[in-house]
Amino acid sequence: MTETNAYGSRPDYLPAFMNDPQDEDGRHVVRLDHAESRELEAVTVNRFPAASGDVLDFDAASYDERLWWDDEEHWTRMAAELLAPYVQREERVAVMWGNLLMPTVIMPASVAVRHARDILDAGPHFWIHPLGGSVLIECLMDGQVTVVTIPSE
Repeated sequence: MTETNAYGSRPDYLPAFMNDPQDEDGRHVVRLDHAESRELEAVTVNRFPAASGDVLDFDAASYDERLWWDDEEHWTRMAAELLAPYVQREERVAVMWGNLLMPTVIMPASVAVRHARDILDAGPHFWIHPLGGSVLIECLMDGQVTVVTIPSE
C-alpha cells in the first residue's frame, strides 16, 4: 500500500464524535485530504529531524517545554492548559496522528479541549498545531508532551 493509498484510509479510527454528523462538536471537524495534510506537515513536523519512526528528535533541536501526563485525566487538564490561549482567541487547531491511516483533522481549539481524552484514546501519538501560529505540541504514548516553537525555513 502506498503512502497516498494509506493516508486517511481508516477514518473509523478517529474519535467517534468526529464521525458523527449529528454531534455538535463533530460538525466542526474538517478532515484534510492527503495533499492538504502534506502541506501542513511541510510547515510543522517536517521542520524537525526524526529520531526513529515518526517520533521527532527534539533533543537535536531546542524545545520550549517538556511535560508528562500520568493518566487520561491529567492529560485532559494539561491539554486544557496548553490550548487555553487558543480557546480564548477562538482559534482552530490541527491534529496530526502518528499513523497515516487516520486523516489529519482541523477543529476549533475549544472542541479539541472538550475532547482531549477522546483524541488521546484514538491515537496516543499525535501532534497538535494551532493554525496560524508557530507552536507544535507532540504527545507520545509514554506520557511525554513536548511543546516546541516551529523553526522558520
